[in-house]
Amino acid sequence: MCFLFLILFILICPLPSPAQDSLRVLFLGNSYTAFNNLPQLFTDLSASGGKTVVYSGNAPGGCWLEDHLADSQSLRLIELGDWDYVVLQEQSQVPAIDYWRYNSMYPSADTLDSLIEITGARTCFFMTWGREFGGQQTIGSYSSPVFVDFFHMQDSLASAYSEIAAILNAELCPAGLAWAQAVTLDPLIDLWTEDSSHPTLLGSYLTACAFYGTLWDESPVGLSFTAGIDPDTAAFLQYAAQLALPVENQLKIKNDELKIENCPNPFNSSTTITFSIPTASQVEIAVYDNLGREITRLETRDLRPGTNKVVWNAERCASGVYFIRLMVDGRWSIVEKVVLMK
Repeated sequence: MCFLFLILFILICPLPSPAQDSLRVLFLGNSYTAFNNLPQLFTDLSASGGKTVVYSGNAPGGCWLEDHLADSQSLRLIELGDWDYVVLQEQSQVPAIDYWRYNSMYPSADTLDSLIEITGARTCFFMTWGREFGGQQTIGSYSSPVFVDFFHMQDSLASAYSEIAAILNAELCPAGLAWAQAVTLDPLIDLWTEDSSHPTLLGSYLTACAFYGTLWDESPVGLSFTAGIDPDTAAFLQYAAQLALPVENQLKIKNDELKIENCPNPFNSSTTITFSIPTASQVEIAVYDNLGREITRLETRDLRPGTNKVVWNAERCASGVYFIRLMVDGRWSIVEKVVLMK
């Protein structure tokens, strides 16, 4: 689906890595931000990773970015400055309706980003998720296409948020893509409340994991804070969020003894991948193209500790840049960029 392309679109645009272990974050959104106190979930997740977050926010129900421009509290909070990031979340239907996307969301985002830039902070767009069952979205006399399901609507939202983030050179939290990953892996996962729009605690926790990966430039996998969610479910949501993150922080190495390299690189037709693991582990090695599509799975099995080798025969692949991912026990991973030249 289109969202897979967007994963690598984001994936190949690296985010800056914050050097400090504390962040000041301002959240400007609406009920999607306020439900289950998303900023506090993000703060608690960060604390479990040894990091400190100071936050404030303004999230009235149904608020548009255009409304924040006319909201004295939002403007006052921006002007206070001293933020590392200001998170902007648009009303959930607006990005999916072309008229409102281009005549409200984008102009408002541009103006807000300019105000944020003056203070020295950085804008981060909060990509929201589609309705549970898709459907046509209508505001006033303007409507979206009839979305056949969640994924169809998510494609539209992801496109809108990715486009404005690229135009303004802003950060992008791919929360909606994390939802898509979770639903793909477990179609029965309970992310939506009964209105098929707002998030359950699981949905908000998944979103907080996506924010952790985005703003800290680190994988959320392995964090101890679960918000009272069953630990296995929390671990699953952490993993789903990780899959939606850019390669540079999705595949952040957690163990210095994990190593991967390939030779030759660049290569023609085939290359030998050498990797080391510190303990007996379940290992997966997969190759992705520069659009985020999995090209082949080279290895999926239990291995003893030490150095191992596998050969990738790429005779049927086109020349270009590829990413080889080593995943260990479904938690720790590392990536190697390779170049195929024919």
